[in-house]
Amino acid sequence: MVKVIVTSEFTLGRFAELKNIERADTNKKEEGHLYVGDKFECTKEMADYLTGENKVHRSFVKIIEIIPETKPKAVKEEKEEIKKPAKKKVAKKS
Repeated sequence: MVKVIVTSEFTLGRFAELKNIERADTNKKEEGHLYVGDKFECTKEMADYLTGENKVHRSFVKIIEIIPETKPKAVKEEKEEIKKPAKKKVAKKS
């Protein structure tokens, strides 16, 4: 994930993909519209797109932090072996 700050006002069709949006002005909360000073987290691909790798070759955000992605630790399931009691051998009388 990448944390960015908006440097130029814009609208975004993929607005739902953004995480932890912090509005600079709490009065402006239009869905899909981002204003100068707003901060949010997005994927690296989205950050690349918003920093100039788009059709108009224009940057709308500035990267302020790269958040390392941590993979969840694999939980090992411990299998409990159920031990059956050993059968006693009985000697037969002849």
